[in-house]
Amino acid sequence: MSYLDISLPVHPDMLLWPGDPWVEIHPVLEVLAGVPITVSELRLGSHTGTHVDARRHLGLSEEGVDQLPLEALIGPCRVHDLRDRTEIGEEALWDAQPPRVLLRTRNSEWVRTGPIPARPAHLTRSGAHCLVERGVSLVGIDGLSVDAQDHTIAHEVLLAAGVVILEGVDLSRVEPGAYELICLPLRIAGADGAPARAVLRREVYTLESRGRTRGGE
Repeated sequence: MSYLDISLPVHPDMLLWPGDPWVEIHPVLEVLAGVPITVSELRLGSHTGTHVDARRHLGLSEEGVDQLPLEALIGPCRVHDLRDRTEIGEEALWDAQPPRVLLRTRNSEWVRTGPIPARPAHLTRSGAHCLVERGVSLVGIDGLSVDAQDHTIAHEVLLAAGVVILEGVDLSRVEPGAYELICLPLRIAGADGAPARAVLRREVYTLESRGRTRGGE
């Protein structure tokens, strides 16, 4: 199996969406200070780095991120190459197939270091509706939001339909195609969102391994 970690590292100097809380990591116990263990205090926002949005994010439900179905967060997905688009509408998603869709855009060029452009690549209303109509259960994007900075249109459409939103993935080293997504947000009770570790898995076949498989059948 081949694994690709598409999560952003969490650290105090990481890129954040405007208005999100700063990341702070402070040691409260340190082995170097003569105690037997090291323990740190973490302070960060619920939408820091690679994260998942729950419907509570827009006040559409009281259900938090801890109640999202694992069936939506783990399973087959497809990475789509949309690096030629800023606005991702219905016409750009003609080949998007359920159950999970990841959008690789020009956002991957800056998602680790910034700056965030005035108009990052984002879903339009028609694009969000298209994904809902196709029965997609999870939508991920390589920017810090599925929306542009001046509205929440895609959030409203997707979350109202119960579609899980995964934001802040790094797809810069990921080729378009089929994968298995493993995305596990922190199980924070009642939270509007939570940072997540997101990994893609793709089985690598070789002539030798195929021969062994057939021989063992």
